[in-house]
Amino acid sequence: MRALSEKRLSDYMAQQIADEILSGRIAGGTQLKQEELAEMFGTSRIPIREAFQVLEGQGLIVRLATRRIYAVELSEEQIQIIYEMIGDILKKAVKNLENEDKVKEAIMILSSSLSTSKRFDEVVLECTDNAYFSKLLYTASECYIRFAVSCGANEKESKCREEMKQIILEENGANLDSISGRKKIFKKIDAWMKALADNVNAERGKNK
Repeated sequence: MRALSEKRLSDYMAQQIADEILSGRIAGGTQLKQEELAEMFGTSRIPIREAFQVLEGQGLIVRLATRRIYAVELSEEQIQIIYEMIGDILKKAVKNLENEDKVKEAIMILSSSLSTSKRFDEVVLECTDNAYFSKLLYTASECYIRFAVSCGANEKESKCREEMKQIILEENGANLDSISGRKKIFKKIDAWMKALADNVNAERGKNK
């Protein structure tokens, strides 16, 4: 039970530190010290040390040969590129749902009363059985997409999510099996990623 509790705390710490870096409240190039962050968040050094491992995998910190750890430098252009890359991952994961059973599973989730609480990427992640896509999409979903959505209400971003849902629901998922249907979904994914990147850059602009 103790190991599970610490794991959950380290994940929470990773999320909190990731939000500080993505928002610009921790500036790029800032050296991150376990002692200072542990004091800041009122925890021990152990979950902070474990959080650093998660953040390194997410590309938000760099660990030098000297063992010093720094927050990465992120420009507006880099933020745009990051979300474009996430869009490419999401599109490949959607294409991977060509299996009939997976399409039905996605439709069942999107059609349920609980679908409003799930983002499009979360539905795709839940239906993806490809381990490689799952790992990449999980990182993108839990870190970058989650943060961008949390930045605040954005009519364009919300509209993109609803339109993607409706495209899949059209003709009971036939759009996932057709080239033209997937092109429509991919176009909306590109628009959604652009809106998310704009959210993040706007938030970073407030914190300069």
